Amino acid sequence: MAFFDDLKKNAKTAADATKKKTNELTAIAKATMAVKSEENKMTELYKEIGRLFYEAERDGTDNAEVIAEYIMQIDKSKAKVASLKKKIASLKKVIVCESCGNEISNTCNFCPICGTKTPAKEECCCEEKAEECCCEESTEECCCCEEKAEECCCEENSEECCCCEEKAEECCCEENTEECCCEEDKAE
Repeated sequence: MAFFDDLKKNAKTAADATKKKTNELTAIAKATMAVKSEENKMTELYKEIGRLFYEAERDGTDNAEVIAEYIMQIDKSKAKVASLKKKIASLKKVIVCESCGNEISNTCNFCPICGTKTPAKEECCCEEKAEECCCEESTEECCCCEEKAEECCCEENSEECCCCEEKAEECCCEENTEECCCEEDKAE
């Protein structure tokens, strides 16, 4: 009987690991598609700016306000792309070298490609050292929110963040921001 219990336990562990990896890959794919969408949007805006500039030079029309609006839209898209790329790197558990742009292990102190020193590792939103935070591991209890680590959404794209009841996309748990929305809710 113990054999079947062990078999059942091992099968459940394997299924849970597969589910977690599938969720991670799905989140990476969604974020990558969003990056491509924003990049396509920027390309179209660049083309439109060029067309408007050409018309302004050829016909003497004043398109400055429209061009300024497009520039603001491009800046917003660039910020969104940077945020999405940071999220993708976090999901892949890598960092992007600020100097050469290559993805490198988040454990490296220097980029193995160009030799640039990597930025200091940020503290986790739950005030644990980032290396010790269970949000990336499968431990008994999540250090952020006292949920079971398997149920914690800090590294997943679930509907609602278990830490702070924010929508997961709006929650800062994945972004290691200075002020965590989880901590604000705990203070209230």
